[in-house]
Amino acid sequence: MDVDPPPSKRAALPSTDDPDKPSFGRPTYDGVIAGKVSGRKWKQPRQHRASAVKVSKKGTSFEQRAKQKEIKKAYKERMAELKEEIRANKVEKRKQREEREKRKQENILKSGTKFQKITNPKTLKKIAKSKQKKLLKVVPDDVLKKK
Repeated sequence: MDVDPPPSKRAALPSTDDPDKPSFGRPTYDGVIAGKVSGRKWKQPRQHRASAVKVSKKGTSFEQRAKQKEIKKAYKERMAELKEEIRANKVEKRKQREEREKRKQENILKSGTKFQKITNPKTLKKIAKSKQKKLLKVVPDDVLKKK
């Protein structure tokens, strides 16, 4: 039982011109064996390594990466600080606006109109049915007591 070894283990064949010279390197044929109408040989001999075509990328040093990481971390912290500051300002402004509106409503109630408490239910029904519905307002008791 004679088994052929794999192609990588086979010995190089000697060339037909010089039996001492193994056949690898540039091809020994010079005529057209097969190929295009232009007369180009079927396979071109290899000019350079395929790995030489691609330019290898130089990596950055550890110090540079650490420095970049530190800068990025500081940037993120600063951004978080600024966002928190903006949020706090918004909350404060909202509170101030609500207080201002509340004071404005109280001042309108105090100065703008004279109030009287209507206790008669018939009068309330009459006003509710008439066009003066808009004049009916529920006023808190503490506003009436102050006067």
